Amino acid sequence: MLSDLLLLAKETTPEARRRLLQRVADVFLDGIGGHTQTELQLFCDIILRLLDTTDLEDRAELSRRIAPVSDTPQPLAFRLAKDDIAVAAPVLEFSPSLDEEHLMLLARRMPQAHLEAMARRAGLSHRVSDFLIERGRMPVWRAVAANQRISMSDWALRTLTKRALTDMALRDSMSNRHDLTPTICHWLIPHVDEPTRLRLQLILLGADPQDTVDLRMVRRKLRQHAGISVETCDVNRLWALAEDGACTLSEILLVLVDEKRLSDTVALLSRAASQPLAKVQFAIFQGGIDELFRLSTSAGLTDQALVAIAKIRCRHLRIPEEQALRWLEAFRATRVVDQQRVHAEERRAVF
Repeated sequence: MLSDLLLLAKETTPEARRRLLQRVADVFLDGIGGHTQTELQLFCDIILRLLDTTDLEDRAELSRRIAPVSDTPQPLAFRLAKDDIAVAAPVLEFSPSLDEEHLMLLARRMPQAHLEAMARRAGLSHRVSDFLIERGRMPVWRAVAANQRISMSDWALRTLTKRALTDMALRDSMSNRHDLTPTICHWLIPHVDEPTRLRLQLILLGADPQDTVDLRMVRRKLRQHAGISVETCDVNRLWALAEDGACTLSEILLVLVDEKRLSDTVALLSRAASQPLAKVQFAIFQGGIDELFRLSTSAGLTDQALVAIAKIRCRHLRIPEEQALRWLEAFRATRVVDQQRVHAEERRAVF
C-alpha cells in the first residue's frame, strides 16, 4: 500500500496533496508497532516530499498526530521541529524521536518560541535545560521553571532563582519546584507569600518537597474535580470533600488558614479530631503546646498544616511566628520517642 501511495505523491494539486498526506498518516498510525524499517523509511520519504508543498494548517495537523509516536522516523521529527512554531511545538514538546543531540542542535538555531516549546518537554537533560536557560529569555525561563517533569542542575536552579527575584511568575514556579536545595530556599523565602514561605521553611527543616502542598494546586484541584471554590464553600461541604478524598484534610485546612477563615478551621478540626469546638479552640489559643500536638495527632495533620495552625497561635499570643517551626521540631522529637517506645513494647511482647 505504501508503494501505491508513493505513486500518488506525483499529483500536484493542493487538495490532492492534502488528501495524500492524511492517507499516509492514517497508514502509518494504523500500523504502529508493526512497520518494518523499510516501510518506516518509505513513509518518511513520502512525507518529506509532501511537506514543502503542504500548507501550514495541514502540516500542523500532521505534527499533532504523530508527535507522541515513538516510531516516527527521526529525520521527519527533526524536519517538523524546524518548521513554523504551529507545526514544531507538538514535536518539540512530545516527540520521543528527538534525542539530546538533535535537541541541542535545535536549541542553538531556533527562535525563542521554539525554545519555549522545548522547555515544556518531559525528561530534559541538564545539558539541554542549561542551554535553554543560557540562550532563552523570560518566557523560556518561566517554561523551564514550571516544568515539574524535569530536574535542574544546581547552576540552573541558582540562575533562575536570581532572575526570579524580579519576576513574580518565575518566582512562583521556582518556589513550588520539587528539586529545591536549602540555598535556593533561603534565597526565595524573603520574596514569597506566607503559604509559600511555610513550604520553603519546612523543606529547610528536612521535609521532602514532594510531600509539601502548593495551595494553587489545591485550589485548582478542587475547582476541576469537585467544582467548588474553597473561598466560598461552607464547612459541611469541605468536610464531605475531605471524607470523600477529593482533597486531604490538611490541604483544605491550609487553604482555610490562608483565607483567614478561622472559625471554619476550628469547625473542621473539631470534626476531624472528634472533639468539641471549645476544646479545639482551647488547644489552639490557650492550652499548652502539648494540647495542640495531641489535636494534630487526633486529626492526622501533616507537618505543614500543623505549622500553619501553630502560626495562628503565635499571632494570637503575639509571639514571633518562627516559634511555630521550633514547636514542630519539638513535636517531631516527641513522635520519635513515641515510636521508639512502641517498638520497644512490641519487642518485649515478642520475647
